[in-house]
Amino acid sequence: MHLAQQLILSLPADRRALGAEDGPAVVEERGVRVPAGTSQGFATYFSAFPASYWVRWAGVATARLEVDATGTGTVRLVRSDARGHATSVSVEPVETQDPLVEPVETRVSTSSTGGGRVSIDVDVSGMADGGWLWFDVDAGDTDVVVSDARWLVDVAPRRTGDVCLSITTMDKPEFCVATLGRIAASVALAEAVGTVLVVDQGSRRVVDHPGYAEVAAALGDRLTVIEQRNLGGSGGFSRGMLEALDRPDADAVLILDDDVEVEPESLLRAIRFHRAAGTPVVVGGHMLDLNRPTVLNSFSEVVHERTFNWGPPEADQQWHDLAAGPLRDTPWLHARGESDFNGWWMCLIPTAVLRDVGLSLPLFLKWDDAEFGLRARDAGHATVSFPGAALWHVAWTDKDDTVEWQAYLHVRGRVAAALLHARRPRAGLLLPLLLANDLKLLLGHRYYAVDLHLRALRDLLAGPGDLHADLERVVPAARAVGAAYPETVVRREGDAAFDAAPRPRAGEPRPKPTSPAALAGLVARGVLRHLRPAPDGAVPRSTLTREQATWWDVPGHDSVLVLDADGGSGVWLRRDPRQFWRLAAASVGAHLRLALRWRQVSARWRAAAPGLVDPETWRATFAPRAPH
Repeated sequence: MHLAQQLILSLPADRRALGAEDGPAVVEERGVRVPAGTSQGFATYFSAFPASYWVRWAGVATARLEVDATGTGTVRLVRSDARGHATSVSVEPVETQDPLVEPVETRVSTSSTGGGRVSIDVDVSGMADGGWLWFDVDAGDTDVVVSDARWLVDVAPRRTGDVCLSITTMDKPEFCVATLGRIAASVALAEAVGTVLVVDQGSRRVVDHPGYAEVAAALGDRLTVIEQRNLGGSGGFSRGMLEALDRPDADAVLILDDDVEVEPESLLRAIRFHRAAGTPVVVGGHMLDLNRPTVLNSFSEVVHERTFNWGPPEADQQWHDLAAGPLRDTPWLHARGESDFNGWWMCLIPTAVLRDVGLSLPLFLKWDDAEFGLRARDAGHATVSFPGAALWHVAWTDKDDTVEWQAYLHVRGRVAAALLHARRPRAGLLLPLLLANDLKLLLGHRYYAVDLHLRALRDLLAGPGDLHADLERVVPAARAVGAAYPETVVRREGDAAFDAAPRPRAGEPRPKPTSPAALAGLVARGVLRHLRPAPDGAVPRSTLTREQATWWDVPGHDSVLVLDADGGSGVWLRRDPRQFWRLAAASVGAHLRLALRWRQVSARWRAAAPGLVDPETWRATFAPRAPH
């Protein structure tokens, strides 16, 4: 049998629900202590075994649970099906009195620690569609201490090459050095990862950060830091991919974002799964919210063909709190998830896939990971968002980057991916939805974002051009557009507009209109307001918190200060009829032109794509620039 998953028994208090269910157990230095006469469950995200994934992708027929424990009691193995129905499979005794003495003669073997080892085999061959394995510990007359546990499978590794671990960073050296420290401290990870790369694209250099010298010494010649100009996420991640391709001993690259916290065992689970899979698959890690550590961003992610937008298969499967809705009580977590792509906060990509489909499309940010997943899918390579392989990532929910300079990248990346991979004519409802979103933004006095959307559509219509050369120009160009829009100026204490603005109203956001008539009325009133001149005013007439500033509330204000999440700054939104009508007309025209020319534009993008993602094209982009 071959190791698939080591249990993570010691987790901080705010993450305990990921390792053990709510119960009487106490985490201590020796392990997890279950008091006499009580029961403790381990049906949790990090402790349960996602058997269906191993059956489907690795062909596993038998899984084994091994639990090292002392005391008197039982270990009960439980299996669920794809609908979450749980069945007890086997119960085995724990009958060792103390880890320092020889165990009594029982059905339990002796572990290397001197305690008892419970070993249970289970047939999992029928679990391809869904289901997990987990165990419960029932303590008898004495406490039971679980000192270690693991899951094993009957499939040997099919790949034995090194994995190249690559971190892309931009001015987050403190996160990066902490991640390197956790990697350096793991002996098991050192055996699996041949090279650790840091692709540093920032001005706050990782090598200058306190603590770097120590982790660099620990990692030795396994660590390589590459400093390059800022080419965005697609440029940083593609550099890691290319470096992996250039290393003959590497058969995969494991890419990580910088603003994350990693658990080495979680990385190892992705590596073990990659090595055991019957065919090379992209292995994605889940994202847990760093500020809410038990909240899972998404169990799997797809691009919905009808709207051509990313997201979970079902809306209620995003930002799920595994503490409030644990595995045992959440049926949808038991069906094996299907993914079109995985976010590049953590993603293992076999070099065989890279050689087949190329590297990232040079989009700088936004949709580069989704486009790659769709491209791999179209070439026959699956993406598996793998439960239990996860990290904690700084969530993006505290700031809406769709209304600042990244608005250009959101629309360009989404439409470019649709031009390349959409299966429905004109990507289904994509263009009507983008047009409707522009109208919402215009009614909410967000003119800068709509201007950027228009520029993105014009550039898409013109064709891919030289996206590689644009990597360094795209962000300064998008930011420069903002100079024409007062809404981009951040107001803080000491600013006359901020200080003179009234206090925000108390209470929750106003309820969203739900009926078609209510929505139509809201839009009609908002449009008609722009037939009247905007009132003059030297200061905002009202203030809304970030939560209150919904797209259906802001249109009712001619002049409003919208606070950021912390309330210490904000932006002043003002109704501007001239900008409204100018941008509304331009938006309708741009979307109509793209709809009419969709097939021709799509053909141009599809013809250019292979050259844009070719490793040699990226190699030329990474080459040092000649001095002027």
